[in-house]
Amino acid sequence: MRHWKLSFLFIFVLAILCGTLAEAQLSGEYADWADGPDGYLLTKKENKAWKKIKTDAAAEQFIELFWAQRNPDATSSFNPFKAEYEQRIRVADENFSFKNHRGALTDRGKVFLLLGPPANIQRGGVAQDPRGTNAAPNVGGLDADTGSAEYWMYSPKSLPEGFDYSGNQIVFIFQESRLGLGDFTLDRSKRENMTGMQLLRQAPEVYLRHPDLKEVPKPISIAGAKAAQPAHLEWLEDSSAPYNDSATVLVEEGVQDETSRPLWVHIELPSEAPTLDLLVGEVKSANGEVQSTFEIEPKPLTGQTGTAYQLGFSLAPGAHTVQIAGAAGGAPQVTETIDADLEPIPDKGTWMSPIWIGISAQMEPEAALGTPFDFGGWRVIPVTSSAFTKGNELVYFGFVVRPGVDEAGQSKLKAQLRVFRDGTQLGKALSVPLQPSQIVGQLYMYGNSVALQGLPEAGKYEIVFKVIDEVTDTSQERSVPVDLAD
Repeated sequence: MRHWKLSFLFIFVLAILCGTLAEAQLSGEYADWADGPDGYLLTKKENKAWKKIKTDAAAEQFIELFWAQRNPDATSSFNPFKAEYEQRIRVADENFSFKNHRGALTDRGKVFLLLGPPANIQRGGVAQDPRGTNAAPNVGGLDADTGSAEYWMYSPKSLPEGFDYSGNQIVFIFQESRLGLGDFTLDRSKRENMTGMQLLRQAPEVYLRHPDLKEVPKPISIAGAKAAQPAHLEWLEDSSAPYNDSATVLVEEGVQDETSRPLWVHIELPSEAPTLDLLVGEVKSANGEVQSTFEIEPKPLTGQTGTAYQLGFSLAPGAHTVQIAGAAGGAPQVTETIDADLEPIPDKGTWMSPIWIGISAQMEPEAALGTPFDFGGWRVIPVTSSAFTKGNELVYFGFVVRPGVDEAGQSKLKAQLRVFRDGTQLGKALSVPLQPSQIVGQLYMYGNSVALQGLPEAGKYEIVFKVIDEVTDTSQERSVPVDLAD
């Protein structure tokens, strides 16, 4: 009988222990999260906190806060830092994998994820520090015992703000353990790698933008806005707002950086409409869930036919529904519902945005990346009517990601302008070289204008704009109708 009691007690305690272990075990989705590429960003404090996580729910909350603390705008529903990091993971997996080893978890992958692409890569045998005048890498040479090496050089100017480094160049030397293996490990004992390794250790703190953030803020749709008041959101359902039928609304997939495509909205009301003093709205996912709200005092702009207002929504790729209401004096004047399906910018090859055509471009040198209808500090007022005079001009702008370069290392863009009347082209196409300007990383912009005084007489025309990357033969085309008055 005593033996039965002891056995029962043993089984009872074992059941408790097993239950506790089962409760404390994270599922596969989270169990190895810190050992993956995201773990490179964990600070020492966060790493200790993560080790105490016992449930999937707690892990999910931790990771959501983890990314919110690294979002340049923690109240935005879209995190450009996370999008860029995830793109780098994909590139690392594609380019640095060997045998059964994931590319993002290799030494080259870690450096690429934390510091981005190097300014220069050379490959050869083992050599001294390539920053020295007499220590150039033996490009093309091989070490008979250990295989080839890769030399990654970074310019301190290309590092994100926050890294502490005062030298002229940063170098990482990766060495194959055996010729052709492709492992390319970073020798932690090499003096040449010491500075780079210090930067890698700094990275988690550098990218932690909001260390005091204790919970994930409710997303706000637009930078600089605040969450919408419930009473103001009721305006979204007012289908009888007085300018619903006379407003002109343009919707474009814009460009924020090398990976992100925000939604740009241009609302133009006729000149007799009152000036809007508040814009409110919400963004819903494809299943109807409210993702974020906003309300903001708008900045009126002089449009082609009246007063214009522009909004930019930083949204993740995918389907969204955006509802907007513009009010004056506490009463809604216009409401609009927009269904948008945003596509990401491809991570390979030359990509060209649509061509944006406007009636003017105003200088805004302090404008942030992704500001609606902004191109390197030029705010474009889009065309909203076909009515023009010979005194008008058309401006055209666009973005290029990873433009092609010729043998001399130069980008070669050109614009072709063709004029049609009654379906017949007038004269030859006008070809104009374009000089792309770098915005950030591999993101470039171009811009130019064409005067309408060259059109022969009053009448209806169509002007077709085509921008071509002559190196990669990538192109975009857009046309605008022109009803030219005397």
